[in-house]
Amino acid sequence: MASIKRDDHKQKWEETEFPLVCETCLGDNPYVRMTKEPHGKECKICETPFTVFAWQAGTRGRLKKVEICRTCARTKNVCQVCIYDLQYGLPVAVRDRVLSEEGSAGAVSAVPQSDANRSWYNAQNERAIEQGSAGAVPGTRAALKLQSMARMEPRYERNLPKLCSFFARGECNRGSKCPFRHELPRDRNDPLSKQNTKDRFYGSNDPVADKMIGRRKEREEKRREELKARGEEGDERAVSTLYMRFVDAKKEGEAAPAGPPPPRVTEMDIRDKFYSHGEISSVRMHKDFGAFVEFTTAEATELAIASANRTDIKGRKIYVNWARQPKRGNEAAARQREVAQRTSAGGGAGPARPVAPPGGMKAGSTVPLGFAPARPPAEVTAAAAAHSASSAGLVPRVNAAPSVGVPRPGGGLLGVPRPGGGPIRRAGGNAARSAAPKPYYPSADPGRLGSMAAQNASR
Repeated sequence: MASIKRDDHKQKWEETEFPLVCETCLGDNPYVRMTKEPHGKECKICETPFTVFAWQAGTRGRLKKVEICRTCARTKNVCQVCIYDLQYGLPVAVRDRVLSEEGSAGAVSAVPQSDANRSWYNAQNERAIEQGSAGAVPGTRAALKLQSMARMEPRYERNLPKLCSFFARGECNRGSKCPFRHELPRDRNDPLSKQNTKDRFYGSNDPVADKMIGRRKEREEKRREELKARGEEGDERAVSTLYMRFVDAKKEGEAAPAGPPPPRVTEMDIRDKFYSHGEISSVRMHKDFGAFVEFTTAEATELAIASANRTDIKGRKIYVNWARQPKRGNEAAARQREVAQRTSAGGGAGPARPVAPPGGMKAGSTVPLGFAPARPPAEVTAAAAAHSASSAGLVPRVNAAPSVGVPRPGGGLLGVPRPGGGPIRRAGGNAARSAAPKPYYPSADPGRLGSMAAQNASR
């Protein structure tokens, strides 16, 4: 029988049908038996009675239950059990600090701690939730940085049972039937052993958040030192290239997962996924792991990362982030690999490359990457060889390939110039020299035309 709430205070008591929790807190078992207790306890933040849900988190997990009400959880967009952000899997202190640093401080909501202000704050949030306007959208830079720090993969070790205090004193006599873990506890001075729900929710005195922020600073300083040692300053990420990784991609040496193989994603599928964010310059993909997608502008890359991260292509979930610039010593190798990949992807033909004109390069010069020196046809080479031999007074070999002459519009032949050009001579200056023989065209052979062809066939 439903309880009758007559006064205004009881009107604010929360009644929900399902908790707002993350995947880690639900556990690894897809079949969950959950108990529901209306108005089971007070919220640890707003002190309002709410519906308590409890369940066993996985096959080896402990019994877990919600700690804060649904209204407070939706206000901060956090899980009702672990108080971690539902979108990025980060503590509230880490998320709010990144938002403040990247110019999205308006997305951070400060919860009042006095009773009167907290009641007014909760009423405003409930009204905003009903209207669908709760929560501020962070900026693009803040969203990209949070995505690079996100920890969305389930961490089921957080659901393990608590430590057995009797085992730590050497007095536990349950053995393998003990529902608690038989491990020695951490040092009492360890800050990670002192955690509570209120500090996690308000983002103050959270040892887990402090540890994550410290690690992030160390990584940034290490990268800055590496760039300075290589003589490079600034950001190491690529200007307009993103990296797309498949979540179900297996690492090297790992066995293939059980079940049917995932669908193959082609380059056209990737282009169809990202074409709406901007003009795509190139796509370099690996069929098993992911792909590099290069846009023409950095703004298009930022929009693609913010929009396509943790989406799917053909049912395969993907992670999208900035690609890193190649090291200075590996730029040429990276370009060669890119040209080789494009050639192999096009069936060996490859895209049309710019061609250097004949004679436009010296014999000892190196060919730039991406250019192909032009080679004259065999007929032109033979004509040039015959021309050189006649100029030197040499008799050409009998088995030499016939050279070519270009017919004039009014009759006669026009000598073919040497590759690379040559000096301009007066008309009639080469009359004494032997002219190159006419080229052989089967269609112009009189022995292959009309009655002559029939007579030759009858013989």
